[in-house]
Amino acid sequence: MNRTSNRFVRFILVVILTLVAVVAVYPLAYMLLSSMKTSIEFIRNPIAWPKTFYFDNFQALYYRFSLLRLFGNTLVSVGGALILSLVLSVPAAFAFAKLRFRFKNSLYMTMIGMMTVPGITFILPNFLLMSRLGWVNHFASVIVIWGVTSIPGNVFLLRALLHSLPNEILEAVRIDGAGYLQVLLRVVVPLSLPGLATVSIFNATAWWNDLLTPLVYLQSDEMKTMTVAVATILGRFSSDYPLLLTGLLMTALPPVLIYILLQGYIRKGLVIGAIK
Repeated sequence: MNRTSNRFVRFILVVILTLVAVVAVYPLAYMLLSSMKTSIEFIRNPIAWPKTFYFDNFQALYYRFSLLRLFGNTLVSVGGALILSLVLSVPAAFAFAKLRFRFKNSLYMTMIGMMTVPGITFILPNFLLMSRLGWVNHFASVIVIWGVTSIPGNVFLLRALLHSLPNEILEAVRIDGAGYLQVLLRVVVPLSLPGLATVSIFNATAWWNDLLTPLVYLQSDEMKTMTVAVATILGRFSSDYPLLLTGLLMTALPPVLIYILLQGYIRKGLVIGAIK
C-alpha cells in the first residue's frame, strides 16, 4: 500500500514539474520559432511552425541595430557594477560577521532594513546627484547605482557564509603576520567563492534584465543596453513582430544560459552558509 501511494505521489510530482517546465520553456521556444518567420507568415498564423527557417531577422538585428554595441554596453555596465559591488560588499560582510565594534548590530539592521525600501523611491534624488556629477548618459551612473544598491542584499547573504568560517584559521593567519587586507584576499575570498558566485549570478541577471535604471540614466541610443534597446529602439518597429521577438530572444538568452551553466554554484552558495 505504501509503495502504491509513493508511486502515485511521485507521478503527481512529475506531472506538476513537467507542467512548470513547459510553462517556463514555452516563451523561449515561441520566440525562437517566431524569430525565424517573415512578418507576413507571422501575421497569417502566429503559432504555426515556420515553413522555412528565415534568419534575416537576426541579420537585421546585427547590422541595423548594432547588436555587438548593445551587448558591449550591457557587459560594461553589468561588469563594472559587479566589481564595485563585490569590492564594497565583501569587506562589509566580513566586518559584520567576524569583527567587533560599537553599534555593530544597529548598523547591520539598518543596512538590512534598507532592503525593504522600494528602489523607485530614490530615483529622483539619485538622478539629481548624477546630473550634478555630470554622469547622466555615462556608464558610471548605472554602475554606481547598481553596485551600491546591491550591497545590503549581498551583505545579508555573505554574512551567513563568512560567519561559518572557522575563527582558528583567521587567527592562525593573523599570527603569521597577515594584515586585514591579506586575510581578506588570501583566506576569506578563496573560502567564499561559492557565495561570491551566487551573489554575482543573482546580481548580474537582475541587472541584465533591468529596464528602469539604464532607461533613466543612459538616454542616447549609443549608450543603451539590450533591454532598453528592445523596449525603445525596436519599439519603433512595433508592427514587425518577428523582429521584436528576435530582440527579446537575444535579451533573454544570456540570463537563462548563466543559470543553466552555473546552477551548481547557486545551490552550493545558498547551502554552505547554513552548514558548520
